[in-house]
Amino acid sequence: MNVTLAGYNIDSSIIDELKKRTDWTEDNITPETLSAAYARISRDPADIGELRKISRTEVAKSRKSNETIIFGLGHSSVAEHAVFNFDITGISRLATEEVQKFRIVSFTEKSQRYITLDGDFIMPSEIAESGFADRFSEVIKMQNDAYFTLFEALKEDLFAKNAGKIKTKRDQIDLETKAKEDARYVVALATKTQFGMTVNARSLENMLRQFNSSDLAEVRELSAKLFEKVKSLAPSLIKYVEPTKHDAAIKAFKASEKPFIFDSLQVKKEASRQTGFALENSTAHSDFSPVSYSKDADTQLVAALLYTYSNQSFENCMEYARSIGFDEKKALIKQALASKESFEKVDKAFETIDYIFELTVSATNYAQLKRHRMTTQLVQDYDPSLGCTVPESVKEIGKEAFFNEIINKINDFYYDFAKVFPYSRNYILSNSHRRRVLLKINARELYHFISLRDDEHAQWDIRNTAREIAGFVKETNPLTSMLLCGKSRYGELFSKIFSEK
Repeated sequence: MNVTLAGYNIDSSIIDELKKRTDWTEDNITPETLSAAYARISRDPADIGELRKISRTEVAKSRKSNETIIFGLGHSSVAEHAVFNFDITGISRLATEEVQKFRIVSFTEKSQRYITLDGDFIMPSEIAESGFADRFSEVIKMQNDAYFTLFEALKEDLFAKNAGKIKTKRDQIDLETKAKEDARYVVALATKTQFGMTVNARSLENMLRQFNSSDLAEVRELSAKLFEKVKSLAPSLIKYVEPTKHDAAIKAFKASEKPFIFDSLQVKKEASRQTGFALENSTAHSDFSPVSYSKDADTQLVAALLYTYSNQSFENCMEYARSIGFDEKKALIKQALASKESFEKVDKAFETIDYIFELTVSATNYAQLKRHRMTTQLVQDYDPSLGCTVPESVKEIGKEAFFNEIINKINDFYYDFAKVFPYSRNYILSNSHRRRVLLKINARELYHFISLRDDEHAQWDIRNTAREIAGFVKETNPLTSMLLCGKSRYGELFSKIFSEK
């Protein structure tokens, strides 16, 4: 066996510096050559190293080959060998939700938990050219001022409560982080952020095409800027970036629903003014409702495990799993989990068990939920009539009325704003505003989700969601969820289970 490192991502400034040092003029500094070389492996007997050499020296032929294979023959996976890294800055939190919904892409974003916000926000181009620009800025400024008021009050309270425990600078930073974490709930989704993104050419093309169908000018602008960076670098890999008929049909369907949705806005507005959103605001947990799940998941999991490690049909495995008792099933599942470390995935057989939950979550909660991109998430729009999630810490320092006053002013502007800018209305909403999400997750991914989000270091909002889900699954399918817990509790639970006779 021989393993060759064919290439890897390096900082673009290093590439530019190397070109300058060597007076490089050839047009072969492109990830297209790797795609072209790997595409030929299936039909060319030459050594792969030789194929890469040919691709590097014959870029025009490589590009033609890519276009033939990817767009002519439809073998799009070839484009996945080309990978790009992007720094994306000066983008709103709202727009990042459109970007970070894609599965086969990696993101690392500026955290509002650890970084003190400085009041920067996006002024969408469609709003900048309207009569709402000044009022939009005023409401955003109100939210930012409220953030600093809450941050200072929460910090003062935390420092007072933990005065005897503060020994190091790290202790102070940790308390400030908790204050920022809850103060941000009042901040607008128009707030600027930044993130790093790593994406292969196939996923990038799909991303650009969907961005170009977006209702938000900001997202369409992002598409244009991303395409500008890659169109000359990899023209044979990223070609179809304009919306398809299918994209247009989906957009038209959504548009057809708008009249019904916005006819009800005034009704909601009047109802909210009569009852007061403060009465509807949530405490520190998410609404949770099971939609679909297998009541016989433990039996099905046993059958799937037996199927994986036997030569029997699944029907035979299910028949056997149904014939044995609870203790025998437990022993088989324990055997599958006996050597699992906290960081390891459970057996793939767990993927045969599915759950569907409906959640009502804050924007802060959703910002973390959306990172679990191997789940299926059907996401509704933000809806002020669902209320807001008010952090318990804000209530404890006597700032709940202040918080709700800000939210009510935001909601008043939202309904006026939505009638003129139906597609941009969410920019003004806060991190505490809520939306519904239909979440489909298999048991294997659920173990990963709960391990990360029910950990003692997890943010409290999504941790409460994770605990509601975990509690339901443990009650419904006790064997499937035998080791389901946050990673901070894994050692304790593992020892308890495997010390049982």
